[in-house]
Amino acid sequence: MQYNISSSEWYIMQVLWASDEPMTSAEIVTKVKDGRDRSPTTIKTLLQRLVSKGFVDFTVDAADSRIYHYRPRVTEDECVEKENRDFVSLYYRGDVGGMLARFIGDSDLSPEQIKELTALLEAKKEDGV
Repeated sequence: MQYNISSSEWYIMQVLWASDEPMTSAEIVTKVKDGRDRSPTTIKTLLQRLVSKGFVDFTVDAADSRIYHYRPRVTEDECVEKENRDFVSLYYRGDVGGMLARFIGDSDLSPEQIKELTALLEAKKEDGV
């Protein structure tokens, strides 16, 4: 599976992930148009790209063969994990610590956020990893 999803495709995936049931292209168009100024043709083209990349699957409606029902083939967590690994690899040469140091150094963190990050690092240290 090819894991490069454009920001426009990502938005369509978010619509599909938010639904408990498969969606028709008309339903997807309606949801996407609520959040972005895209033509139905563009949305359907992006949907077909996601199908060809293997992120989305579809079934043909039993009553009307012109209607397809789309559903995600991968979870949002799977995609986020892959995107994170690619980001760290591309921009930080695989150095997660360096990336975190840069983000923390460049961010205005609240005392609560600092406490949460400290707890995460302590838990990671206790795991022995």
